[in-house]
This record gives sequence, structure tokens and C-alpha cells, in this order.
Amino acid sequence: MQSFMKRLIQHRDQLSQLEKQVLDYIIRYPKKLVHLKLEEVAKEMYISTATISRTCKRLGFQGFQDFKLQLHLNIRDEAQGVSQGISESLSFHVKRYEKDIQEVLNRIDEEKLNKAASMMIQARHVEWFGMGHSYSVCWDASKKLLMLGKSSMARMDWDDLRSAALNVRTDDLAIFVSYSGETLNILEYAHILKERGITILSIVGTPSNRLVELSDFVFYTPIEHCYLDDIDMCSRAPFQLFLDLLLVEYRNLISGPTSHSSCD
Repeated sequence: MQSFMKRLIQHRDQLSQLEKQVLDYIIRYPKKLVHLKLEEVAKEMYISTATISRTCKRLGFQGFQDFKLQLHLNIRDEAQGVSQGISESLSFHVKRYEKDIQEVLNRIDEEKLNKAASMMIQARHVEWFGMGHSYSVCWDASKKLLMLGKSSMARMDWDDLRSAALNVRTDDLAIFVSYSGETLNILEYAHILKERGITILSIVGTPSNRLVELSDFVFYTPIEHCYLDDIDMCSRAPFQLFLDLLLVEYRNLISGPTSHSSCD
């Protein structure tokens, strides 16, 4: 918790006078703040909600909800001693992974899952498009979908992916999995599919990108950006968790709800 607050204080000189007031309130009342809604914090401080959201972004978060989630995790870890014996560096990444998973669970929209699962049911065949770290996620989901009785394929080779984009039928469904939504080859395949009138469903880790613009249906699964030297350490576990939930919804629609005991 102390190291978390130190990281916030490091941004103090970059803040306006009003934003400094928000930071001071955070430092003084962290345990109270974690239970308040944005509007309630604004009312307590006599400051606009926009100022609070802007301050959170200047402190390195996506917004107030993102900040509050991180604050909650740090307070909980302090209370439970979860990070005791773990170095600060490793603890930072543990919290990053936990935050990514919690974001997926917080954003589950059963109505949208139902719609996406229905798209998979209506499709003759499901073709998966993912490269690099996202390929393994596509392969896992494709294998599970195939075992559920749906024609499904995830290809690794770039030329095979291009060939698939050129040859899938108009009654097929293309599912893209991409952290950035800006990978050149992925965009090439999406353009091909778009021009051919193929329905595109995408799962992305960043909110605004060119793949989103080319897609018919999109799920945004936030993943915190992290590189160690030149190595991409962004977790793809949130994608896999989301797709597992999507496949559960697919299975429920074709066969009825799954009993809990069968998942033991």
C-alpha cells in the first residue's frame, strides 16, 4: 500500500491545483474512497466528476473505476498480507494479472455473450484469426468448439490465414483475437473478409483500433500494457477466460445449462 501511494505522489508536480486536491483526498482517505461512487466523491470534495476522472488518468490509470480497482487490490493485500515475502517487483505483476482477470469478470454482459454465441450457432463454420501470443488462445478455443460439434479452425501460418480469409464462405463466422487490433497481417485479413461480406467478431485488448472499425461485433477485454525490455509480457489469460465463458454460453444454448458437477 505504501509503495502504491508513493507511485501516486510521484505525479504530484504534474497536476493542477484542483487535481492536487484530489490526490490529497486519495492519500488521506483511501479506505473510504474505495467504497464511494464517482458522484459521491465529487460531492464530498465539491469538485466535478470530470476533474476526478482526469486526475486518475494523470496518475496513470484508465479512469476512476480503474483507479478504484487498483486501490481496492492494494488495500486488500495490505489487510490480508497476501504479498508478504514477495518482492515489490513480483507483487506488482501479481496485482497486474489479478486486475486483468477482475476486469474481464466485471465486464461480463450475458446479453452480448448470448448474441455472440448465437452468431456461432448460426454460422456453418467458425474460422479463428490470431497471431503471436493470441494464436494459442485461438487454438484452444477452436479445439473446444470443435469438440462441441461445430466446424472450427485456427491456423498459425500467415499464408494459411490469408488463404482462409480468401476462401471462407459468406455463411461462415470469422473470429479475431488481438491485443492491439493494429497488427498489419491481422488488418489485411480483416480487410479481405470485410470486402467479401464475411461477418467479423473481434475480441481486443485495447479500446480504439482499426480492427474494431472493420468488425461487426466487438468485445473489449482490457489488458494492461507491459513490456520487459522488448518482450511483450501482456497477459492473454483474460482472452482465454472470456472465450471459455463464451463457449459455456454456446454450449448452454445448444444443449441447456451445464450442471456444476460436470465441471469438477
